[in-house]
Amino acid sequence: MKLRTNPVKMVLTLLLFVAVASYLTISLTTRDAIWFLPGFEDLPTLVIIYDGGKTKEFRAGTPGYNELAEGVRATLAGGVTRPSAIGLSEGSLEDALKVFLSVEAYFPKPIKIHTWFNTGNPSRALFPITGRHSDRSIVFLSTNKDAYNTTAPILNTREPLLAALKALGYQVTP
Repeated sequence: MKLRTNPVKMVLTLLLFVAVASYLTISLTTRDAIWFLPGFEDLPTLVIIYDGGKTKEFRAGTPGYNELAEGVRATLAGGVTRPSAIGLSEGSLEDALKVFLSVEAYFPKPIKIHTWFNTGNPSRALFPITGRHSDRSIVFLSTNKDAYNTTAPILNTREPLLAALKALGYQVTP
């Protein structure tokens, strides 16, 4: 009996195996079966703007809250390009809160940002608008109230958040 091989079937089977293995590996490491789908629907319950030592809080019902909350949501819905190798030191965090313009968003429950790398399940996010790390469209995420995680995601865009800040009269640079 002669063994017949079909090279096309072999290559297709190998490609299918690699695709399924890649999908499963990413799904398990990110703990997100739909990591490849864009989008983000959660709105923060509290948004704080830090501007040169001044702090302003926005909650539902506060003028400007809807614009800021939607700006945060739309910015995160725009997706991320890659993880950064950047962490937030105590000094950089202090400067973000007391010297530069930054936006911090608090969510009522842990959120999931769909991406091919694990972002954890943070419940707050810090967006540096001016100053250190602001040139990278980065968002620092935190799963607790003490520290921000390392490997902050680089956002595809932060234009929705910048537009909301401009509408509220803040000076921002793209």
